[in-house]
Amino acid sequence: LWEQYDPETSYLMVADVARGDGADFSVFHIIKLETMEIIGEYRGKPNLEEFATILDTTGREFGNCLMVVENNSLGISILEKLQGREYPNLYFSIKGTHEYIDQVQAESVTNSIAGFTTSSKTRPLIVAKMEEFIRNKLITIYSSRLVEEFKTFIWNNNKATAMRSYHDDLVMALAIGCWVRDTALTTNQRDLEYKKAMVGAMMLKNKTFQT
Repeated sequence: LWEQYDPETSYLMVADVARGDGADFSVFHIIKLETMEIIGEYRGKPNLEEFATILDTTGREFGNCLMVVENNSLGISILEKLQGREYPNLYFSIKGTHEYIDQVQAESVTNSIAGFTTSSKTRPLIVAKMEEFIRNKLITIYSSRLVEEFKTFIWNNNKATAMRSYHDDLVMALAIGCWVRDTALTTNQRDLEYKKAMVGAMMLKNKTFQT
């Protein structure tokens, strides 16, 4: 943790759950949204119950921040545990479109899905978004472990991935965070501003006739 929680600041947590074969790590980043600083990081090999507890506790400590969990096979189990613990601010999207939807709204939408889906379709998009953030110096990284992962993150058969015997868990979690920050949250904020402007432009005129 490089910075303590500031109640005046908005945060985003992005988690990637290990596959369960013991080779990968379960990780998460805590990102300060205003400045895109990665002010917190976790990497370890806890069991699912322990990782769900760590995520739930940390998310609440950082103001019930929006939590994005990759919904791979074990990620679904983590999401179910977080929902069972009633974590109030999980990332949901419309299935097949990756359009962000608020957790409260998601409960009434049949085709909503918890978590972020990394697939052959979305992986190039999130990696490209991360590259854009880094190239334009829009993100601040303090973690030496993340830097070490970048050194072994390569193109292999037209796929961005870690070199053999190395890891890319922190890198891919960051890529998801960059994508969510720049697309889902930005679009959602713009839609809210449109709705506020529309409501603000409405006027009520009332005239009483003497009859």
